[in-house]
Amino acid sequence: MNEALAVYLNLDMENIEENEEIIRKIDELLLTVGMKYSGIMNLYISVDEQKRDETVFRAEELLRNTDWLKDILSHILIGTITNACPIEEIQTDMMSNPSSEKWVYYEQYYQKTKQLPHAIVVDENKQLRDGYISYLLAKKNDAQAEVCEMVSGQPLRKIVKGRHVVLSNGKWKKKSNKRYIWIYTLKKPVVPGDILLVNTKKSRAYICVDRIEYAAGQGFCSRYNTVKKHMNMRMEEGEYTNDGK
Repeated sequence: MNEALAVYLNLDMENIEENEEIIRKIDELLLTVGMKYSGIMNLYISVDEQKRDETVFRAEELLRNTDWLKDILSHILIGTITNACPIEEIQTDMMSNPSSEKWVYYEQYYQKTKQLPHAIVVDENKQLRDGYISYLLAKKNDAQAEVCEMVSGQPLRKIVKGRHVVLSNGKWKKKSNKRYIWIYTLKKPVVPGDILLVNTKKSRAYICVDRIEYAAGQGFCSRYNTVKKHMNMRMEEGEYTNDGK
């Protein structure tokens, strides 16, 4: 995970020399935390691949906190390779059989949507770390699966991306289109469309899950609050999205 960092800038396209100097300074700045220019567009990669999770975290923090970039930096995207290996090469010998509750919950979601609930995560030796049911569903249904690689020994957390919702006249309604992120550690299985209780800066609130992903590395795993409770409720089909935007 966290294989690359894409840097987007607000530049005056007519001032070529100034833009080249800004990019050169960014290259030098990112080298101080172990990131180098990949040679492809605006992508940077870790000098030490085994430390990429923490390197990308430090690089993102550095860019956001550099004063001379305040009016230049537009946004940052973190890239994750989603075809780390063919599903046939994944090693599952260390996994235990999932509970029938989880299997039924995830299989019902797949049958309704024809989408896996989330990606599969393996380490550098292709040993499965998380997403075992997604793996089993992909094998059973010959489905296309995202396979992400993380460095072994690094913390891994399942995260949910969702939008705030409110219950009105017996139906859940979205309060806004802005998405937020929480770490999901509950035993209850979770899929897009589920309603969760979460902590916010001011109080507690309800969210509808849009997408389920992963965070890797100590920095990223400590960035978010955790989900408090699964409400065993869902928004009606078609009222939530799974586009990840």
